[in-house]
Amino acid sequence: MGLKGNISKFFAWILVLIVIVSLAGFGIQDVILGSTSRNIATVGKEKVSIDEFVRNLDNEIARFSQKNNLNLTIEDAKAYGLVNKVLNDLIAKKIFDNFLKQNEISRGDDSVAEFIKTVDSFNGITGEFDIERYKRFVAASGLSIKEFENNIKSDLSRDLILNIFAAPKQIDPLIFEKLVEHYFQSREIALVELDEKTFKNKASIPSESDISEYFEKNQDDFVSPRKTIIEVAKVDFDQIIETQTVDDREIETYYRENPNAFQVEEKRLIDKLSFESDGEKTDKRISQILAKPILFDEEISIRGLKIDDITLGLVTESDGDKNFGDLFRKKDIGVYGPYQTDLGTALYRINQIIPEKKISYLEAKKDIKKFLASDKAKEASFELLEKLNNDIAAGQTIDDLKLEFMLSVETLEIEDDILPEKFRETPLVTDLYKNSTEEISEFTMLSNGSLIAIKLIKDVEARNLNLEEASKKIKNILTQKNILIATKVFFDKKIGSRDDFLNELFRLNNESEIFVEIKKNLNLCIVLLNELN
Repeated sequence: MGLKGNISKFFAWILVLIVIVSLAGFGIQDVILGSTSRNIATVGKEKVSIDEFVRNLDNEIARFSQKNNLNLTIEDAKAYGLVNKVLNDLIAKKIFDNFLKQNEISRGDDSVAEFIKTVDSFNGITGEFDIERYKRFVAASGLSIKEFENNIKSDLSRDLILNIFAAPKQIDPLIFEKLVEHYFQSREIALVELDEKTFKNKASIPSESDISEYFEKNQDDFVSPRKTIIEVAKVDFDQIIETQTVDDREIETYYRENPNAFQVEEKRLIDKLSFESDGEKTDKRISQILAKPILFDEEISIRGLKIDDITLGLVTESDGDKNFGDLFRKKDIGVYGPYQTDLGTALYRINQIIPEKKISYLEAKKDIKKFLASDKAKEASFELLEKLNNDIAAGQTIDDLKLEFMLSVETLEIEDDILPEKFRETPLVTDLYKNSTEEISEFTMLSNGSLIAIKLIKDVEARNLNLEEASKKIKNILTQKNILIATKVFFDKKIGSRDDFLNELFRLNNESEIFVEIKKNLNLCIVLLNELN
């Protein structure tokens, strides 16, 4: 039996609390206890939600049970350490995902599409990728298509980095020891950013003879980039959508046959405050709060908590807490209880009630029309792809195709084979570019349904620049060098190598602002520029 059939989302918190205790020595409890509402852990901007935790624990129990020919209960899962393992794995993934997002590292949509096509489970009886089989699989997982494909993209992005750091088969103990020592080293620094304008005014301007002399010594460094000029012909999927006809009858039928899609459950914003079983003292405090609900906030403050620590967020009656059935029958906001929970006695506070709502046909009409048009456009996109490639095979050029189809054509200059960012992470486009010729390529469908083809216009080989062409770049190089020289002369004259360099630096800055202070701490050292050493 799946986990979702055995435990509520709230019961996940009991499991989390067990993990918090077991991980206390690692400081991870602060990550978890500091999380908000429907999340049980936060790493940077990445969050581990209760739903995600329950889903992953459900999958882990199923895998473990199948592998060991067992039928685990929740208690068994705790005993085998599966609860800890799932939370550890999720937090590790979120740490990695946060790093990847901070550094803007990701695989493209085409990589996801290519990976999905390699999964045998998504193939039909012909051995080809079956979109309907794929949709059924994703629906059974409890995720939306977008969520499922985002998860795959995250996994592929992690693999991209992890493959770089694949461990060698044998590690020299001495090297390993040095690596560990290096990893645990720390530096405390105060960073200052020098004001370029101050020292630019003190630097000499490079003369024409300086520029000429530098060019003579380094002329091999000044080379024009190799350029490839291409034409990119594209049919955007959004354009295909716009050409689809969806009449009111189709929209009405969809609305009528999918009533649950337009029914929004009643939601309530609920806080929950649990109490230890402390006999008469606890009963007295609960009675005081029920009699004077304003004391609910006082109790939160006394415990050193915040609202985020005790709120359950906006919930529906079906969200799993066994007391929601009674709470959702309450007509007014307020504090209710006491209720018995898996963690003891608790009071609940209803802060907001958002009534159940049925989205009207008029409200839903626009979205339904777009959805149905998008669905039709997928089939139309395949038909258009076949027609375009048949015409190309018949000798049609881009100019010919533009007369018949809604092509957008863009001329691009590619320097040193570095594609524009919008194409860089799309392997299909990269392959088209690498194989481009003076004849237009066949059109290829991208993962978003758009169609694209490439034609080579001209290759421009790299060449050495003359003095006139290189002079502007050389002037900038020499100016930067002169600024560094002027900066060093300034500090040598004003401060030199005095032991109280740090204090003197801040004193100078008070007299005349020469740098933008990033972080000041007189017990720390200063990092300026390596060139100033």
